[in-house]
This record gives sequence, C-alpha cells and structure tokens, in this order.
Amino acid sequence: MPARRSRARSVVALVACATVAGGCVALTAPAIAHADPTSCAATFNLLIPGTWETSENADPGRPVGMLAPVAEAIERENGKQAEIYVLPYMSRAFDNGHTYADSKVDALSKSKAVLTDVASKCKNTKFTITGYSQGADAAGDLASGIGNDHGPVPADRVLAVGLLADPGAGTKGSAIVGPRTSGEGIADPRPQGMGTLSGRVASICDPGDLYCAIRKGDNPLLGSLGSILSKTPSANDTSKVDGNARLATALTSDFSGADLPALGEGVAALGQQLSQPNVDVGAVAATASSLARTLAPIVDLIDSGAAHAATGPLSAAPAGSPGHSASQVLSKAGASDLSAALTTVTTIADTAGKLADSGSSTVAGASGDAAQLSAAATTLGGQVAPLTSVPADALQGASTVLSVLKPATVVNQVLNVATGVTALDVPGILRNLTVLPQKVAALDAHGAHQVAGELNNQFAPLVKMAAAVDLRWVSQILSVIPDPTGYTQIAALVASILSGVDVIRLATLIGEIQEIAWTAVEKLLPPPGQAPDPLAAGAAMAGLLPVGLDLASVAVNMLSGKASKTPPELLGKQSSAATGISTHTENVDLPALTGSLTTMAQSQGAEDLTALVGEGLKAASFFTSGAHTNYSALVVDNAGRNAITWLSDWLNLQIGRSV
Repeated sequence: MPARRSRARSVVALVACATVAGGCVALTAPAIAHADPTSCAATFNLLIPGTWETSENADPGRPVGMLAPVAEAIERENGKQAEIYVLPYMSRAFDNGHTYADSKVDALSKSKAVLTDVASKCKNTKFTITGYSQGADAAGDLASGIGNDHGPVPADRVLAVGLLADPGAGTKGSAIVGPRTSGEGIADPRPQGMGTLSGRVASICDPGDLYCAIRKGDNPLLGSLGSILSKTPSANDTSKVDGNARLATALTSDFSGADLPALGEGVAALGQQLSQPNVDVGAVAATASSLARTLAPIVDLIDSGAAHAATGPLSAAPAGSPGHSASQVLSKAGASDLSAALTTVTTIADTAGKLADSGSSTVAGASGDAAQLSAAATTLGGQVAPLTSVPADALQGASTVLSVLKPATVVNQVLNVATGVTALDVPGILRNLTVLPQKVAALDAHGAHQVAGELNNQFAPLVKMAAAVDLRWVSQILSVIPDPTGYTQIAALVASILSGVDVIRLATLIGEIQEIAWTAVEKLLPPPGQAPDPLAAGAAMAGLLPVGLDLASVAVNMLSGKASKTPPELLGKQSSAATGISTHTENVDLPALTGSLTTMAQSQGAEDLTALVGEGLKAASFFTSGAHTNYSALVVDNAGRNAITWLSDWLNLQIGRSV
C-alpha cells in the first residue's frame, strides 16, 4: 500500500455536516487503542460489491466495481493503517442456479465470518462496512444485526456504514445523504432499524433508481415482485418451499455447467468414442452427461417462453454484441430439436453409465449395446445440427446473456401483461364477438364491416401481447404475487383464459370478415358513375358464412370463457392475498370479470403501472446494476461532490478521527 499522507483539514470541514436528510451522520467515534499484533491495522474496511461485480474466488485485496474508487481513496488516505477487504462472494442473481436471495445470504454469511475472525484476532481494530446494490442489501442487514446486538462484532467497534443504492432504503436509523427520494427500497426497509448504529449509517439513493426508491403503493405489482425476488431463498431449502420460493427458482437459469462453444466438439467426440473397436463406456457416459448439462438450461429457457419473447429485442442488438450473439443462438436453437436431443443424450449417458456400473469398462464396438449407443449418437447429431453450426465465438458471447434471459424477459412480460390487461376493452371485445357472427349470418355487410373494424382496433393490443408472451407462464407468475389491490389476480385469471384462446387466428378471421364485407359494401354502394351490383354483393357476402362459422368456433372460449384455476405445478400454491375476485376463482368466467376489469382500467394504480412500463422499465433493474449506475455523477451536497466522492471523504473522516 502507498505511504500514508497527511489529511487536509479542508476535507474535514467539508464533510462535517453535508446535505443529509433525517439528521447528520455522526462524525465522532471512540478513540482506538494501539492494536495488539503488529499485523493488525487500525481499521478493517469491508466493501461488498454489487451483482456480478465479484465472485467467490476473487482477490479480496483488489478493489472492483462501483466501490473501487472508495476503496482506493481509503487506501490513499490512510495507507497501512486501514486494511481494505473487498468481499469475495457469489454475487449472482437468477443465474448459475442461484437466486438473488441465495447470493445475498452468501454475502451475509461470509461477511459475518470475516468480521468475526478479524475481531477475535485484532482486539482494537475498528470497522467500516460499505456496500453497493446487492452488496448494500447485505451490508444493511449486517449493520441492522450489529446495531441490534446480534451481529458478528459489537456496535461500538463500527465507525461507519455506507450504503449505496440500498434495496432496504428507508430503514430507520439510516441517514439519507443527497437528494430525497419519494419511495423506499424494493426489498423493503429493515423492520428492526439500525439500532445503536443509528447516526453511523449513511444511505445514498438516486431518486430515479427503482432499486432503492420505489413507491410500492403506486406500483403494487412491481413492489410485490421485488419483495419476493429479493427475499425468498431458493427451493433448494425444502423446509421453506412455498409459492414465492417456486417463483424465484422458476426464474433462475443454471448455465454454470454449460459449455456452449464446445457443444459441436462434444457431439463429434461422442461419435468418435462410439466408433472405436472397444468402446470406453465410462468415457461415453461422461461426454454425454457434459452435453446434457449444456442442453438442459437451453431447453428450460425455450420451454419457459422467455426465448420466444426475447428474440425480437435481441436480434435488434448491434452485430457482434453478446445480445446479437444470443439471438443467433436462440434462432438456431429454435430450428433444432433440443428437447428430443436432451432426451437422447440423457438416454446415452444413463445406458453407458449402467454398463460401466455393471463392471464392464469397455464393450465391443460390434456389440448390440454399442450399436444402440452409436445410433443414438447419430440421431443426436442431426437433432442439434442447426445449433452447432453457430460460430464458437458467438456461442461464447451468448452465454452471459442467456444465463439471465429468463428473469429479465419473464418479469418484463409480467409487467406488460398486467398493463395490457388493464388497457384491454374486454367488455367491448366480448360484445362485438357476440354481435359479429349475427351480422354475418344476416348478411348485413354494413354491420359486419363496422363491427369487424371495431374488433380490429380492440384486438390490436391483444394480438401484440399474444405474439410476444407465453400467457400461461405469465398467468402462473401473476397468480402467486401477493397484491392487496387485486390487479395481479385479475390479470392472472384473464391471462389464463386468453392462453387457451387462439388470439392470432381470431384476429385473422376478423380481418377477413372486414375485407369481405367491405367488398360487398363497395358493390352495393359503388363510386359515382357505376351501377350497384347486388348479385356480386350477395356473392361476396355468401363468402362470409364459412368465415363466420370459423369465427364463432374460435371465439366460443372467450365468449363462454370457462377456465380452471391457474395450474399450480410449476409455481406452487396460489396467493390468497386478493379477495375481491374470490367468487370467480373456482370456475373462472371472463364475462364475469368485465366489471372488475373496467374498474381496474380506470384506477390511478392502473395509470401508474402503465406509465411505469411505458418508461421502459426492464426486469433486470431488480437484480442488475443497469438501472442504477449513475452514482459517480449524482451530486449529493452543496460542495458539488458526487456520491462516490462524498462516501470516500466521509469514510476517511471517520477513520481519521479514530486514530
């Protein structure tokens, strides 16, 4: 570390009481005695990075991510008097098989372990704790525990806690530094507050950062979803499995065992292993198992509906970007038969494994077992051929995007479906779907054209939604989100019904009716100078009859609209938070929901939700840094300092006053 330089007294004056809402951050701390062992620093400064900024095997002495300038400033100012420790932890969010909550638990447990260890070895060392984003989530929980006498170190040994973009923002005892926000953290304030650490905790949040400044009363769906995703442990802990845990894990992809660039080589290697005179069945089982680990998360991604919904946005990404590479992979994956391929490769792995377990390390290449495995490997090659044609560099670049595509896409779908449902004129759609076949049967060209035109406009948002969203999947997710307003439960029921309706075909039939009816109208009311042609009009209208019959058969699901409860097998038991529509849950009837939909569409909450999605909120704002990376530019005091500079100066001041 560089030699310690003298601290400028002007910095102390600037920091003394910066723009802090809710009371000044304490600037004094008990004096520290001389450390016992010579290896102990006067202060131990724990910094917890945000999502994807570090890993379990990272070097704790190397500053990374948003907090790197803070660590470097402490190091510059204090030299060897201040030890910097950047926590290596999982730092994940819904990828590599782990939820956000899993990752935060990892950060908390490792933070407690390192603080306990240092505190026991260095009796006089004081501590600072700083976190950003997911790291602030863990750091805030850690501070709350310490302040309420159940932490790894006594509160009187903690000099300062800095929280940047804290999902638990709004916790009592945290002093707000910089601009006030109108909301609280998406993970909810910590109910116990900061206890005896109150006044030593500084929280900085950009008012536009929904991660730490969301108004859940205005955005009940997003708020409830954020609470679930940030707090629920994964279903790996079977003692706590419920609908929320199933939701969190359903949004989690595990690409940790996948090696996309090596997929083609693996398929070729499998064929080569099976072409030997003596087949090493153990090696065959290992190769097939490796291929299964690569195929499984892609198949899961496609089955979830996320891949279909993400194809358009990803294909619009710049050529050569990871997003564009991901679109290539998904396109070729769609052209492959990956579900069958996964079954094939799993069968190969199981068969070869059983042969190996029977005591035969090899089997003759001419044997029936080897021939069966070889035939399966040949089938596998054809099943994955389109995907293996993707260049290796594109496969490599796509991996990081694909690993978080499910949560980023599915949650965005949920927001858009909830908004789309409130915008749908369901009463009007149902009324016109009832009237249109009657107009067609009566050969009423004028009436059919008018009603079909209205339906075209009414169906436009529904067609757009149905083309981009797996409504069954979304209805399952909506059904487990607790929302006292009832919006999400209504949206879940409507989405469940619509998922059983061929919306695209309905829209096509309506368009055909409109065109045929218009042709008939033109024959009956021709331009000036042309005589009406009733026979041609009648012939055109006769063409409407079979189309009208098709329309009636497809529309019956919406008109009588019976749908059972949302299937619970994937996401667990449905929430019972919304009671306003409980009478419809056993035998859901879309017409019976029209009153609720009308009320919902006219509510302020629906307007707020529409505005929220209209602003382009992406699901990744729950668990990535993409929505809150403005802190090096966010001015927080009258001296013009940004959040990073203020935090660095304040921590240095607390450290300086303790030595």
